[in-house]
Amino acid sequence: MKKGFTLAEVLITLGIIGVVAAMTMPSLIQNHRKKVFAAKVKQTYALVSNALLTSVSENGAPSTWDYGEKANNDGSTIVNNPKHIKKMAKQYFVPYFKNIKEGENTENYYIILNNGTVLSFNTDGVTSGDGIYTPNTLYITASFNNNTSSYYDTSRDYSKKDVIMFVNINEENARVRFFNWADNNRDSIKNNSIYACNKNIAQNKRYQCGALIQIDNWEIRNDYPW
Repeated sequence: MKKGFTLAEVLITLGIIGVVAAMTMPSLIQNHRKKVFAAKVKQTYALVSNALLTSVSENGAPSTWDYGEKANNDGSTIVNNPKHIKKMAKQYFVPYFKNIKEGENTENYYIILNNGTVLSFNTDGVTSGDGIYTPNTLYITASFNNNTSSYYDTSRDYSKKDVIMFVNINEENARVRFFNWADNNRDSIKNNSIYACNKNIAQNKRYQCGALIQIDNWEIRNDYPW
């Protein structure tokens, strides 16, 4: 007659299984979170890109869009005036997303996509000697953890929770890109900028991590600063 396992043997086996599970589970969870984040980055990039293309086909190039008054009545410069940002976004982006929600606070006007991503908008540009501000870059910040603060807020984490995209307003055939102050190659994106995507840069300054995920074919590799 075949002898069964003793209680002690069963307990030892269960203990070994528990130890192995405890050792491997954190890695499995982390890998899953990386895949989820990369997938959201890819999906959101596609949604924003499609919205821009459709808007351009109906409203013309971003260089012709209305970004609001160039200066206040007192001559002071307008930089990211919330009223004008909201007007621009509602006219040129909101109609080209489905089932969104809108919101605003003292820092941002934002929209929430149907996949839960929060998009906020900002512009950058140049100011002439007479105080007239002319935008040349449209920044779109995507948050995957409901962050509606400004893009430079210290709560931002551009390697795990947020990404920054931009549109060169004056570019012919303007398109959506990920923020990148370095050369368009992997090593430069990781290392050659104060906004590089590496562990030596503060998480709220890793603006180039979106570009790194894209250049890595929408994957998060082992040297990514998770």
